[in-house]
Amino acid sequence: MPRTSGHATRIDDDGVAELPRAELPRETWFGQVLTGFGTVVDASVLRAMQIVVDRALIPGPEDRDALRESAQTLLTPELQASPRLFFPFLDEPPHQLRVQSRERRRIPGGAVISRRIESQYLPHSAEIAGSLGPILVDHWVHQPERPRGTVLLLHGFTMGHPRLDAFLLLANQWFRGGLDVALLTLPHHGARTPPGARFSGEHFAVPHVARLGEAVREAIYEIRQLVHWLREESGAPVGVLGLSLGGYLAALAAGLFDDLGFVIPIVPPVCIGDLAWRFFTQTRHHRAGGAAALSRQELRRAFRVHSPLAHPLRISPERVMIVAGRGDRIVPPEHPAALWSHWGEPRIHWFSGSHLTPFGRGRMARAILDHLESIEIL
Repeated sequence: MPRTSGHATRIDDDGVAELPRAELPRETWFGQVLTGFGTVVDASVLRAMQIVVDRALIPGPEDRDALRESAQTLLTPELQASPRLFFPFLDEPPHQLRVQSRERRRIPGGAVISRRIESQYLPHSAEIAGSLGPILVDHWVHQPERPRGTVLLLHGFTMGHPRLDAFLLLANQWFRGGLDVALLTLPHHGARTPPGARFSGEHFAVPHVARLGEAVREAIYEIRQLVHWLREESGAPVGVLGLSLGGYLAALAAGLFDDLGFVIPIVPPVCIGDLAWRFFTQTRHHRAGGAAALSRQELRRAFRVHSPLAHPLRISPERVMIVAGRGDRIVPPEHPAALWSHWGEPRIHWFSGSHLTPFGRGRMARAILDHLESIEIL
């Protein structure tokens, strides 16, 4: 089990939790080699990402006032005191979904069915539009047998292409284990990428606090609608497993829904403001003395309403499991360690390697399957 420095999470003057320093369990010498290699890979990619941030995402002086203004809608005393108010649809009955289905291909034991679902999402701010087009789901369905449950898979940032997502999220293992699998294409990703975007997910992670918050809110709306629909369709429990950005959303869902069969966030960030500040401090703009549109504390407070750390766990701790990388430099270990502490120290699996080089995927899958067996999902 990891240890966190001081164990108790420190709260600053603005009510935002500081991320504790993670002290990880001992690792074998060979694991240390793999983790060291993964750290180098992550660091190299981070340097490339920082070049992109410098060239494309650092706001000019003329944009800074607008960015500061964009944060104000999430900094109201009401939302800061009660972050759940950002998601009022949680207290309304789920919508009756209009689902168009088409079988895409046969797979051993069943079929992959494409689901196109008309969204009834209403944005928090009328000035910020939601994503374009229907909700898209690749649904792996057991036929003729009934599933033991369904796992809703949530991909990471810049992903959103179901065949690749299925590989990275180990869909085959979950399907062979007896679960139906539903792969959601998150807003602004994959086939839902809006015209003019330079890459999948660009409009999800724009340097605009309100728009990013709106994207998270829309994703949570879709996850809730799908969890209800999938449970009605199968008559079996539904859980959520997410990777990176998907892990963030899965962890947030665990603090918003009380009807999930299980939740498994993999390499999950828990404070977008912390990540944004880390990226900013490594840019040439910052090293040259350039000003930030928002300070570190302002960033962390602005993103707090949808941080998993702002919402208490609403399902049994026995039904959650965290998976994290020892050498992760994209989402540093402080993030999953903070979630582990916030959730009351549930089961956690640390793999050798990093965010981009997760060694031991077979052991990771086995640990997750063992966990699902222990809670009688499988």
